[in-house]
Amino acid sequence: MIYFIQPKLSFISGGSLYNLEIVKRLELEGIGKNFFYPLHGSVSELLESFSALPSNCILVIDALYLTITEFNASLNEFLPYAQRTYLMLHHLESLNTYYSTQEKKVLWSNDAQWLRAMKGIIVPSFQLRDYILSGGIETDKIVVALPGIHRDEAYHLPNFKEPPNEQITLITIGTIYRRKGQLELVEMLAQMKTKNFRLHLIGDCEQEPNDTEKILALIKSAGLQDAVIVHGSVPQKTMLELLSQSDLYISPSTYESYSIATAEAVVYGLPILAYATGAISDWIEDGVNGIVIELGKQEQFLMALRRLLTDRNELNQLRKEAFNRTVNLSFNTWDQTYRDFLQAFAKSSVGNN
Repeated sequence: MIYFIQPKLSFISGGSLYNLEIVKRLELEGIGKNFFYPLHGSVSELLESFSALPSNCILVIDALYLTITEFNASLNEFLPYAQRTYLMLHHLESLNTYYSTQEKKVLWSNDAQWLRAMKGIIVPSFQLRDYILSGGIETDKIVVALPGIHRDEAYHLPNFKEPPNEQITLITIGTIYRRKGQLELVEMLAQMKTKNFRLHLIGDCEQEPNDTEKILALIKSAGLQDAVIVHGSVPQKTMLELLSQSDLYISPSTYESYSIATAEAVVYGLPILAYATGAISDWIEDGVNGIVIELGKQEQFLMALRRLLTDRNELNQLRKEAFNRTVNLSFNTWDQTYRDFLQAFAKSSVGNN
């Protein structure tokens, strides 16, 4: 039996959506169970729970727990379970660009101890796999299980608007906090001389309320109340409707392990403006169906955004190519993701224990 240990979040992230799809299939087949445990819960209580589980069960732990200092420092206490424990690695704190080089080294050193000690590691992208391989983690430990993407049957070709000064609809999706870059995006929009845009900013606003307050204050001070709409969390149907009505998807995030939200925008035929993080460069050919900016090049990102808001011909060309490419898109289904996920346990006994 596989026990999938994860925190119960008050919002849907790419990682929690991934976990939900995997657990749903584990439970359907009767070979796994969900095991919610608070992100800031007591490590000793979690270990007590482990001791009550069957001795031959498999443990899958969401590596989000490693962002909690107490948990990260408790590796020695987990060693008795290490040879049947797998990390579901959606996030590595050391990849956040706002840390100094020295801070990143310390963070990676702590995480790497866990990665080396555990039986296996499941990652959602080849890029994340390559990063941890470069840190000396054994290849045989790692399984890549790319996220599935729900492909809606009703694709919508964006309506090419004329004249060129017609309002441009922008959209970005992601929980509002520092590494997602929403504040920096609004700062860029505040610098634009033209206000021929409307940005739909979608994502949970409650995880980092200070970041949300800064964004709302900037919107007000810059007079962008009509140009930037902060939706907060919205139902999936609403999000997909807004995607289908948009002209450009913007991903200002400086760290993604994959970026499910961007992949869904690609499926909807939207051109993308994004930093080169996660798997984004697998789907976007720079200058053809979007623009990909090297990490740390914020000025280049600003210039590209300004150009797309003022040169409607360039934007329309990107839109046409982005939509044309939807015909040949190749993304995992969640069933395929699940099959790839199970490969991590190929050498283990995954029975009803």
